[in-house]
Amino acid sequence: MKKNLIFSVCLLALGVSSYASPSVDDKVIKSFKETFPGAQEVKWEEFSDNYVVNFVDLGMRERISYDKEGNFINATRYYNEGHLPLNILFRLRKKYPTQKIFGVTEIESDVTIEYYIKLEDDNNWITLKSDNGANLQVIEKYKKAEEK
Repeated sequence: MKKNLIFSVCLLALGVSSYASPSVDDKVIKSFKETFPGAQEVKWEEFSDNYVVNFVDLGMRERISYDKEGNFINATRYYNEGHLPLNILFRLRKKYPTQKIFGVTEIESDVTIEYYIKLEDDNNWITLKSDNGANLQVIEKYKKAEEK
């Protein structure tokens, strides 16, 4: 009885992993591998009109969308302050000298790159949006909950 149960669970797991694994077009995979030869933790998703790949490259978590022909649509990267362009980093340090950079989300398309920077201090969380020109805009600001 236990053998049948284990066998059934294995078959179910195999069936689920086969179903969840998309059939990504070879030209899309080739495009990805040429651009990111050192990518790790690569996971593909297939949608009706595009493919999305999540991975880690050079210590940075990334998510890239390709159309069905393998053309770049957009990318999202998550990283710390060390990967921010210097002009943005200098502007942040000057304008928010007491804030610590908690993390950065970079969104790139064919046309633009936007940076969403999460800052914190002892009392506040601030999210800023920046373009390549280091034009900073406050998107949201929250007070941290007081510890009891």
